[in-house]
Amino acid sequence: MFDRNRLTIRPLSERKSKTSFFSHPRLADCISPSGEIWSPLLVCDEAVDNLDSAEEKFVDSIVIDIKKKKKVILGFGAHFIKNKCHPYLKRMMDKGYVTHVVTNGASTIHDFEFVYDGKTEEDVRENLANGTFGLWDTGHYINAALRFYGHEGYGYGLGKYLETNHSDKPYGISFVWQCYNRDIPLSICTSIGHDIIYEHPRCDGAKIGEASYIDFLKLAETLEGLTDAVVLCVGSAVTVPMVMEKAFAMAKNVAPDTGNNVCCYVIDLFDEVADWENSGTTEPGQSDVSYFIRPLKTFNRMFPNRCRYKKMDNRKLMFHLWDKLKDINKE
Repeated sequence: MFDRNRLTIRPLSERKSKTSFFSHPRLADCISPSGEIWSPLLVCDEAVDNLDSAEEKFVDSIVIDIKKKKKVILGFGAHFIKNKCHPYLKRMMDKGYVTHVVTNGASTIHDFEFVYDGKTEEDVRENLANGTFGLWDTGHYINAALRFYGHEGYGYGLGKYLETNHSDKPYGISFVWQCYNRDIPLSICTSIGHDIIYEHPRCDGAKIGEASYIDFLKLAETLEGLTDAVVLCVGSAVTVPMVMEKAFAMAKNVAPDTGNNVCCYVIDLFDEVADWENSGTTEPGQSDVSYFIRPLKTFNRMFPNRCRYKKMDNRKLMFHLWDKLKDINKE
């Protein structure tokens, strides 16, 4: 096997990172000295401030369902965190809507780097060329978290680690810590070799596997018998639909009512390769290019005729979703 001890690991502070958490002036004004997201929040790039009529109708549908069903399972990909959408997630937690959060390992990397260094997103092309890609001490810390606390799950363990070992950092901006602090189940469903933490010499694949599998079982537990809820899949083309499908199957096996009256919304750009949003709510046919886009197929099988899809910037979605939810009192 490859001898990882030959690797050179560099401090994250030496890395050129492309995205700063505090770069937006309105967002910077919303952060307290301790790192808590505290003030009323409406942060969005001007390019995505306005909704067209179809987008407005789509977001309004989500708001109506959330208001009625009062339970939200939110799944997302790593760009959701890199694009700084998680302050809106925190606000939805404040309202008491969020039942479970599902994401991949890369989300926690962006989240941790925002806390630890205020910045994230390295230049992959440049760093692959010079042999430094992923070889930063981010891997040291996240792997340490899972060694210490992974027996409690990946999401919970990393949140506990942030509070226990990085109290000098603004851990309040972390969606991982926000879930931990509220005891909201957070399922980090990772895949071996997918994330930069697997490059680190101290990576323990067994510990990560145990922690992530605990989180998967927590998801199945949440889904068991779940009815009248809203599922939001934002920017996850593979991980969220795949793990939801298997956890759903387990829940349905022991509780046949699982999934009844659950409404699902899938939001992403998908590189503009599909136009499924204009073809109704049925599963795409095998001759349709949309058939090969996993969320369109998977979620429609789980929630027949109750799955809606929209190509939409995730920042735009969360900005306007929170804008419409913020004045609604959850009964």
